[in-house]
Formats: sequence, C-alpha cells, structure tokens
Amino acid sequence: MIDPRVRERINAAPHKPGVYVFKDARNRVLYVGKAADLSNRLHSYLSPTEPKARAFVDKAALLDLTLTATEAEALIYEENLIKLSRPRYNIRYRDDKRYPYLKVTVKESYPRIYVTRNERRDGNLLFGPYSSAKNLRKTLDAVKRIFKIRTCHYDLPEDYPERPCLLFQLKLCSAPCREGFPRDEYQAQLKGLIDFLMGRSEELEEETERRMWEVSDSEQFEVAALLRDQLLAIREVKHHSREASHDATPRDFIAVARHASRAAAVLLKLRERRLYGCETFMLTVPTHAADADLIHTVLRSIYTHTFDVPSEIVLPVLPEAPQVFIDWFKQYRDKKVQLSANVREEKRHLLAVAFENAKLALAQDKQAPRTDPLLEKLQDYLHLAGVPHRIEMIDISNIQGTNPTGSVVVFRNSRPAKSLYRKFKIKTVEGANDPAMMAEVVARRISRLQKEGKELPDLLILDGGKGQLSVVRELLNKIDVALSVFAFAKTHDHLFGRDGREVVIPGSDPVLKLLKRIRNSSHRFAITYHRKLRRKSTLSSELDGIPGIGEKKARALIQFFGSVPRIRKASLDELKFVSGIGPSLAETIYRHFHKE
Repeated sequence: MIDPRVRERINAAPHKPGVYVFKDARNRVLYVGKAADLSNRLHSYLSPTEPKARAFVDKAALLDLTLTATEAEALIYEENLIKLSRPRYNIRYRDDKRYPYLKVTVKESYPRIYVTRNERRDGNLLFGPYSSAKNLRKTLDAVKRIFKIRTCHYDLPEDYPERPCLLFQLKLCSAPCREGFPRDEYQAQLKGLIDFLMGRSEELEEETERRMWEVSDSEQFEVAALLRDQLLAIREVKHHSREASHDATPRDFIAVARHASRAAAVLLKLRERRLYGCETFMLTVPTHAADADLIHTVLRSIYTHTFDVPSEIVLPVLPEAPQVFIDWFKQYRDKKVQLSANVREEKRHLLAVAFENAKLALAQDKQAPRTDPLLEKLQDYLHLAGVPHRIEMIDISNIQGTNPTGSVVVFRNSRPAKSLYRKFKIKTVEGANDPAMMAEVVARRISRLQKEGKELPDLLILDGGKGQLSVVRELLNKIDVALSVFAFAKTHDHLFGRDGREVVIPGSDPVLKLLKRIRNSSHRFAITYHRKLRRKSTLSSELDGIPGIGEKKARALIQFFGSVPRIRKASLDELKFVSGIGPSLAETIYRHFHKE
C-alpha cells in the first residue's frame, strides 16, 4: 500500500528531468533514481511490477524531488546521492568502497600527480578507478620514472623548498621548483603524461622521438638525454603489453557475473590494439535487480569521474536509457562514445574474456568473510569512506628513551592477524620523544607496504594523543599518502582524527571494546619486545664482560638465579649447579663479582 503523502508527491511531479529519492518513516534513504521525465517515471511506481520496486515503494513514507537542467546532469547528481546516502535498494560498490584514482592537477601552474580517493569535481583530471593497489602503484612508479612530474604539495611558484628533494636526485622528478626551470618543457612532459595515462603510447613515442632529435640538433644535450631515457622507458612499458586486436579504436569491455546479492564487474581497457588494463569491482545487488540496472550502475560509477573515456564501450546488455550516457559523454567530455551490445567475432571474444574474469572474481569472493557489524558501526562513528576490514595500530614503548621500540598489530575483520604483527627498533630518534618515534615507525611501515605492493590499512590507529597525531599528519602530507588515521588517547578513550575531529564513543558500546582490545594487543606486543631488548641489554652490560659467557650461558644463569644481583651474591658451589657452567667457568664468574 502506497503512503498517501508519497502518492500526492508522485501526482504533483513535473514533466522535467531530475532525481527522486524514496525515504522511509525514519528519513532513511531507500532508493535513489533519475529520470528524463519525473512525472512519467514516478507514475510507473503507482502500480510497480518489479519485486524490488514494490519493496521500496511499500516502505516509502517520503519522496524528495530535485530538478536538473538535463538528464545527463541528473546522472551526476544520482551518483553523488547514492555514494552519500548508501540506499538499501540501489546497486552500489561492496561496502561502499571508494576506489583510488590518479589525479593530475592541471589547474596548477606546475601540475602534480598523486593518488586520491576524493572524486570531487574541481577541474583537475582523474584517471581510474584502480581496483588493485599494486596496479596503481606500478602505474604511478612508471609515470614518475618516465615523465618526472612532481608529487609534492608545494604551491609553485609562490611556495617552494630551499632545494630540490631526494626525488630529483633519484631522477624521479624534474624539480620545477628550481629557479629558471623552463615551464614550456614541463608542460610538454605533462602532455606526454596525459597521453600515456589515456593509452596513446604510439603517438607519444613518435612525438618524444621527434622532440629528442629536435633539441639534439639545437645542441640542448641535457634535454635530449632526458627525452632519450623517456623514449626508452615508453618502449619498455609498451613491450610488456600484448596485442589483442587488429583495430586501433580505443574500447572498453565491461562484463558482469552475479550470484544472489553479490556481483563482480570487470573492465578491460583496449588501447592501440593492446590490453591496457583490467580492473575488477565488487558490488552489492538488491534481490531481483535487472542486468540493465547493474550495467547502468557500473557505467555511472566509472565514467562520471574518470577523464579516460574510450570511443566505444562494449557491454553484455545495454542500460535502460543508453542515450543519457551518450549525451553525458558529449556534454561533459566533449566526445562521441558508442555503447554496443550483441557484438560479433573479435569484440565478442574480448567480452567473453572479461566475463570469465568476472566469474573467477565472484568465485574467489565467495570464500571471503562477511562484514562484521561492529566494523560497519565503527565506519559510521569515524565517517570512513569504506568498512575498515584491515585495522593496524602502532604503539611505542621505552623508558626515558632507552631501548625504544615500536610495534604494529593487525586486525582483519575484527580478529588479530598475528602473522602480520611487526616489531621495530627505533633507529633515528634519540632521547624520550614518543611523537618522533611514532612518525619513524609509520614512515617505515608505509614504505615497506608500498615497496612490497601491499595494500595500506583501511584504518591506522596511533596509541597516543594529539602530539603523536600531529607529527604523523605532517609526515603523511609530506609523503602524499591518503590514509584514515586516528589517535586513540588512553586518558578518556577519545579518538582524534587527521582532520581535527574528536570522536567520543560511549563506554558501553561494543565498538569501543573492540578498539580497547586492539590497543591492549598493541601495548602487550610492544612492551614484550621492549622488555626483551632491555633484558638483553642488561645481560650485555652485566655478564658479557665475563670471559666464556655468551648469550646462551647468560640466559641459563638468569633463568637459574632470577636476576643479576642474585648471581652476584651466589657462592662458588651454587654457580656450579647451573647447566653448562663447569667448575672453571664458575670460578671465573665468582672472581668477576668478588674482585678485591
């Protein structure tokens, strides 16, 4: 039975494009949709035939309408609302995950490139999304090596460092912060970067070779050498991608496999006849959702953000309103894009490859553990972009700066993953400076994960307060890493966010108990390692000076007597009772502690 207020709103809906939002009596969003004609679309819900539509219409108590100038504009608004409100009856990314992009800040005087999950439209260019952190890091490493575009946060040319950073020495940045750096040369590098990210490697290769010979003829040998290295790197990257088509038209192939409420979508990118990329996205699908709706969601989620748009998108079925996407590409990307289904021969083969990859991803996902409700609640408390399946916590242990250690404990789906725990000896900090020690451990941890191509944690917690958070925030900004970080203060069990927010979780809430359990594990792991180093240090200082006493025999003495003072007080006969300590060595130990 439709609520009278909803029926009244439907009858009053105008014949204009826009977005509609069904809500329940508690003002929770049930479903978000868009239409070229709101009146016609909403009237179809007065007697819905689809089970999914009947489900949310029967529960709806409120209906909000937003008018837009075009249906293409409504597509963007629909995407934003779904990500913001996470409606139960819409198809969306699993756990409302935000996939990372590579962002090129073309609005800046000296543009930079960095990883971001922020899809805000600000006039800069996004490339992605990347479902694999390894693929993302590999691409970023390649573009830094080839094009040497900066990644720092300086607002050039107004704000600049005293001297170029280490990346310049490593030949991973051209250092436009240097005085007198030619801006036209940097712009040429930037154009090459954008061409590369869009898969135009052949055109880029020809242009780079032409420029190399041109500057060489004008005796600009330093620039020519740079272009030569760039050309070789482009050819190397090209060499590792195989040819998969006879047609050079840029195409994307999207296939979907689904089971019950889960679906896997695979995107194959074909550029210049070569397979340029393969990304997999996991989705949550309401019961009875049509395949056309699923395709609509995938198209909207990917192409309303990325700058990399092909000439043709090959699909298993067309979305319900394909023309809205064609109009959107024309209006917002100034590009004519063809949506194709029921294709033949070569295209059908590549679509089948995408489908096999989707089926494989779905089969592997069946074995994945279900999301813990506590983690979903923690996500809400901390306003995280996705569910924090992997939580890492860092603790520092020392006594007045002596034997300083750091520890990382890892929890996966609310359970400790002890094989992933890591211990750190502090190497660069002297004295009792916990915030600086925390920054060292965070830097080393992130560096190791990135080097090994592993994903960063969904949530990083620091065992400390605002002091630790401040230095870590400065570090993350400096190395340009997007990471959800909170400090968990022991005093009042409050959490402090990277953005300055203070989060208070009620003491009786199981979420706080989970956080305390993680903190206790972190503290226990850190203090155990610290005590081990301190004990070893004590042994080293007290017993290692005795001839014939190594680590093994020192440990045997400590285990027998309990402490060094008791060894000092032991008689010669008592020393002889210790396993591995003979009469001669016992006499040496006794004389060491009883010198006249």
